[in-house]
Amino acid sequence: MKNTISSLKILVQCQEADYQGNYKISNLMSNLSDLATTNAIHLGMWHNDLSEKYGFVLAKETIILKRPIKINELIKLSTRASGYKRIQFMRNYWVEDENGEEIAAIYSLWTLIDLKKRRIIKPEKAGIILPEIVPYKYTINNYNEIFNDVELSYVMNRTVLYSDIDVNQHLNNSRYFEWAFDAIPVEFFKDIYFKEISVVFKKEMTPNTTAKIYRYINKNYVKIVFKSIDDEITYFEFGGHIETI
Repeated sequence: MKNTISSLKILVQCQEADYQGNYKISNLMSNLSDLATTNAIHLGMWHNDLSEKYGFVLAKETIILKRPIKINELIKLSTRASGYKRIQFMRNYWVEDENGEEIAAIYSLWTLIDLKKRRIIKPEKAGIILPEIVPYKYTINNYNEIFNDVELSYVMNRTVLYSDIDVNQHLNNSRYFEWAFDAIPVEFFKDIYFKEISVVFKKEMTPNTTAKIYRYINKNYVKIVFKSIDDEITYFEFGGHIETI
């Protein structure tokens, strides 16, 4: 089967928005992840029996947001598998308003893991048949790197608890975004939005893992990093370019 599109229309609800009435990135990512599963099932590259042994996990992602998405806005989410190389799977997403104008575009890179061994596995070993990839044009076709030459400051410690964990038995992707935004002062969000975000998941965070959270903020850029208590391991990095509203 070819890499066909799956789409979903949603009306943004109050509980999905922040105090400024903007659709939370964490909720957008959660809905897109569910849509990706729907698409994978449609393509025949995933079925429920596989979820007991294997899981697709997000490795890297870049999000381009042209403007904030608001409460009560009707939007259309779409996704398509866009490529694969041995143990890497590429997937693109895009978000349109009710007039068909693109609001957001996302490029993501995934891997498949064995849930018992906690190791990356090739799809053929799991019996997964990948679709024929037909090339298409996307707004974004690659991952944009996070800035390295910034000085980080310690913010807080945070531990992975029950409500953070998903079926892959680790901190859910959307929770990483929530933790990152919680490391930024509330008032910072009053007159800005993130026009571009890149994230990299370097090492999974399993239940009861405690991370030290660091940040860098200026008027143009924010970087958030999760590290182990001894600072030896980096779990996650977030880099965001800011736009004033």
